[in-house]
Amino acid sequence: MTTQDDNFLAATSDDQGPWGSGFSCDGPLYDIGLMGTGTRLTGVFGWGGVGEGPDVRDIRSPLAGVVGTCRDGPGVRGTSFNNVGVYGQTEGLGAVPRLLAGVYGAATVQPGAIGYSRRGDGVQGLSFTGTGIRAVSFFGPGLDSLSGALTGVRGVSAGLGPNPGHNLPTIAGVLGTSDAQAGVIGTSNRTAGVLGFSNNVGVYGEGANFAGIFRGNVLITGDLTLQDATVAAKIKSAIVPFPDGSKRVLHCMESPERWFEDFGAAKLKRGRAMVKLDADFAKVIKRGDYKVFLAPEGDCRGLYVRKSAASFEVRELMGGTSSIAFSYRIVGLRKDIRAHKRFAKIDTRLPLPAAAKRPPRTPKPTPAALRAFIARLEQEARDRAPKRPRKVGRARAATRWSRQVAARGAKR
Repeated sequence: MTTQDDNFLAATSDDQGPWGSGFSCDGPLYDIGLMGTGTRLTGVFGWGGVGEGPDVRDIRSPLAGVVGTCRDGPGVRGTSFNNVGVYGQTEGLGAVPRLLAGVYGAATVQPGAIGYSRRGDGVQGLSFTGTGIRAVSFFGPGLDSLSGALTGVRGVSAGLGPNPGHNLPTIAGVLGTSDAQAGVIGTSNRTAGVLGFSNNVGVYGEGANFAGIFRGNVLITGDLTLQDATVAAKIKSAIVPFPDGSKRVLHCMESPERWFEDFGAAKLKRGRAMVKLDADFAKVIKRGDYKVFLAPEGDCRGLYVRKSAASFEVRELMGGTSSIAFSYRIVGLRKDIRAHKRFAKIDTRLPLPAAAKRPPRTPKPTPAALRAFIARLEQEARDRAPKRPRKVGRARAATRWSRQVAARGAKR
């Protein structure tokens, strides 16, 4: 069946059933079943159902190769068993990755697909047992999310968790919350699992029980300052296991100075004893101003000390000649701290953030690296696909419809 007409309209009647065809063209004679050309507007316009959908002129341009509209059903439907259901492309580009999808959008510079909504979700991805939305990039962020007024990325697992206390903000670049699981998890094999950096506070932790738990060694390169409204919260404590199986708390001593200390024991010989400072201990203190505290462990007239840079001498008072044991405690100021003020005032208010610096430019990927990345995407798609896809033969629907149209034409 062929026709050439500037005003050609094909329509179905009610007696043809739900799959009636107003116009059909099939067979090996034509490469294109239907071609439509519009000089000012749409090339092919399809209207399904009893009512029209939204005004298609509301889109950016009234021009379109194909426009489909329907009040109660899909405006345009594309299906495929072994290929892409609907393919959309902007700009000219070479070969695209061989990926299967219901909808495939491709471009060179512009986005491959855009979803827009004034009040609802721009794009939704739904899955029952798989991933709702999967984002992959070779040389850019896997997911780049921006919000002008609210949270950039929001992740919720099995219900919402508590809101931050102390009037802390609930808007963030990334917000993770959960009712029974961890809000955010970060892991890494070679570097930090979680990095926190800011011109203000790098990491803030608050909890009803513990603000933070560290299972392993802790390294601090700056000062450690404790502040709270209660006295108990300012105490630095150590948890010590007891023989009865319990754990007990021991507290640290505090001082307005920054001291290092060492302990030892020696013995007088005829009222005198020379004690050398530990070589490593002497390297980290100011040796010109260290203190020595003595404790005799026997009857004597008393002890006193004469100090030098590398050692100190202990003598018995009034020329005594006792030969008793004694213990000592040495306290020295830290050598690495040059400027220190006793009971120095400290401002715990948060400093204002400095101006952000321009991020470094990202180099462009090479063609070979881009090809390898596309190959990896294709391989991942094949790995994620069902192991035994359904084999589908050639559909005969078009042939059946063509025979129906031909039969009706013969009757007329």
